[in-house]
Amino acid sequence: MEQFLNQVVGVLWGPTLLIGLLGTGLYFTIITKFWQLRHFADSFRFCFLGKGSGEMLPSDKNKISPYQAAAVGIAGCIGAGNIGGVASAIALGGPGALFWMWMTALVGMMTKMAEVTLAVYYRKQEDGKKVGGPLFYIEQGLGKKIKCWKIFAVLFGGSLFLQLILAPEAYTVGEALHEITGVRVMYLSTFFCFMCGVVIWGGMHRVVNFASFMMPFMSIMYMVFGFYIIITNITSLPSAIALIVESAFQPVAAVGGFAGASFMLIARTGISRGLFSNEAGWGTSPMVHATAEQNHPVEQGMWGIMEVFMSTMLVCSTTGLVIVITGEWSSGLSGSTLTINAFAHGLGKTFAGYFIAFSLFLFSWTTVTGWFSYFHSILEYAFKNNARVRKTALRMLRISTPFFGLIMAYMVDVMHTDVSYAWLIVDISSSVPTYVNLVVILLLSKKFISILKDYEGPRKLWGLEEYSKVDVDK
Repeated sequence: MEQFLNQVVGVLWGPTLLIGLLGTGLYFTIITKFWQLRHFADSFRFCFLGKGSGEMLPSDKNKISPYQAAAVGIAGCIGAGNIGGVASAIALGGPGALFWMWMTALVGMMTKMAEVTLAVYYRKQEDGKKVGGPLFYIEQGLGKKIKCWKIFAVLFGGSLFLQLILAPEAYTVGEALHEITGVRVMYLSTFFCFMCGVVIWGGMHRVVNFASFMMPFMSIMYMVFGFYIIITNITSLPSAIALIVESAFQPVAAVGGFAGASFMLIARTGISRGLFSNEAGWGTSPMVHATAEQNHPVEQGMWGIMEVFMSTMLVCSTTGLVIVITGEWSSGLSGSTLTINAFAHGLGKTFAGYFIAFSLFLFSWTTVTGWFSYFHSILEYAFKNNARVRKTALRMLRISTPFFGLIMAYMVDVMHTDVSYAWLIVDISSSVPTYVNLVVILLLSKKFISILKDYEGPRKLWGLEEYSKVDVDK
């Protein structure tokens, strides 16, 4: 069975998916004439300095501001992968992997913008609040083109829901905390799940408010300490940047504990880590972006660009630059251990260990609570025609979500089961919805372009006038 699952994962996570993700981003970049680069400054200004953020905390708990929706999406993206995942990519592919991470983030911005824009355009008003996401644009958009759209919806929603059953964050956090405390993994994972429950049991309103506060706090805290190390090693920064660029295009020879890497390995590790550090193309965060009180779909789409920028270009780059500039990339270490050793150059080994473990806890905490909103959206869609069943299902989801995180921890720490089976299923359940979402947004690319043209038409530019609705169907 394990061999079979490995073969399936090898196919699903092979060149087809990486080319599909990168190709989709390049396609949207080209057909929009590099919109994310031409209008990056405008997008940044609109989201952070203009009226794009809307009310930070609306008085009506049924309404979610553009900033709050983006905060949940960004918090859901920034997870353990931004610490250990980036380190593992550099340990495997060398410094050049960071370059390809940056390049894929640039095109991933347009993938994210397209899916967020479509999610807002095709959303619906139910029970006094806005709901939307890939399931809605599959039905409303793709459903007008092909009759078998329900197959796409079932594959997307069903496979994504497997992420709930085998959530890996609790075990990952428990394992990391075990290394510095010596406390049993199961106990630490249970504590982590309880802390997730404290947020989730308060419902979507508490989840949104939690992300709105925690996302900037944890991101800025992590980057401040990372920038401190970079500044203390500032004389090595030019050579580190040169090494990143040079090694991106040529095989990296073995040095120190580093085993060496081919060009294909460098590019593949950087592309995969870059694209999945921000979930561009996965179809997850559009579900929460669709709930934002926004005047035009493109306005929330610009928050999608900022989501990729913050997750990959800021947080992931902080980890990567610290590892390269300190020279720890060639130590032969990997994962969180490599990140700890790199941060130890400026913070000391003991403090660095506690700081990375604390950051990992916060990043994973916001990931689990953020993903609750995605599962919430899937159930809202699944039972949209039965209010009583929907209400019961959502209540059960809220109560049970934190406990699902204990499954993997129990399997490994108590039953001593080979966790590879669970990880293989997680890999499968994350690739299937990505394939589905990429196909759908490509089929709806003309619609996205029409919405973009509507936004940049003579009636409106960068929020100078307000829209009551968007009509691009004529």
